[in-house]
Amino acid sequence: MFIWITGIWVAAGIIIGFMMPPARSLVHSTAMYFHVPMAVTMLAAFIIAAWHGAQWLRTRSPRSDALSLAYAEVGAAFGVIATATGSVWAGANWNSYWSWDPQQVGIVGTLLTYAALFALRGAVEDENKRRDLWAVYAIFGALSSFFLTYVFRKLSGNSLHPDNTLRDSAPEYRFALWFNVAGYVMLLVLVAGLRARLETATERLKELRWTQS
Repeated sequence: MFIWITGIWVAAGIIIGFMMPPARSLVHSTAMYFHVPMAVTMLAAFIIAAWHGAQWLRTRSPRSDALSLAYAEVGAAFGVIATATGSVWAGANWNSYWSWDPQQVGIVGTLLTYAALFALRGAVEDENKRRDLWAVYAIFGALSSFFLTYVFRKLSGNSLHPDNTLRDSAPEYRFALWFNVAGYVMLLVLVAGLRARLETATERLKELRWTQS
C-alpha cells in the first residue's frame, strides 16, 4: 500500500511542479520543485543514517547497520540528482550551469565526502570493526553535510541562491515545494528500506557460506 501512495504522491508532485509559474525573482523555477526537495531529502537521509549508526553502537543490531548504510547510499543518490537538477536551474536563471557558487561547491563536497566514506567502509574486512567504523563515519558525514550545504553558504555570504524567494512568494509556491519534499521523503523511506533488506540478506548469505565452509 505504501508503495502505491508514494508513487501517486511523487507523480502528483511532478505534475504540480511543471504547472507552477515562475516564482518571484526567478526567470524559471520548475527545476526548483525537484532540486530543492531532493537536496532536503538528501540531508534527511544523512541524518537518519547517522541515527541508525548510533543505534548500531548502542544495540549491536545488524539491522541498524544495514539501515544506516542504506539511508546514506540513497541519500547520496538523491544528492547526485539534486546536483544535476540544480545545474539545470542555474543554467536557466543565471545563464551558467556551473558558477562555483558556494551551494554548488558545498553539495559536491558532500558527495565526495560520502564517496570517501563508502570506500573506507569497503576497505575494512572485519565485519564488526567495519560496522563500528561506519557508525562513526555516518555521524561525521551528517555533520559535514550540514556544514557544507548550509553553514558554508552562510559563511561565504556570496551565494547566487536566493534566500527569501519562497517565503516572499504566494502560498501555492510553498505548498508545491513541501508537497514534493514529503513525496521524496516517502520515496527515501521506501527505497532505503528495500536496500537495507538486500544488505541484510547479503550478510546472512555470507554467514551461511562461512558456516558451511
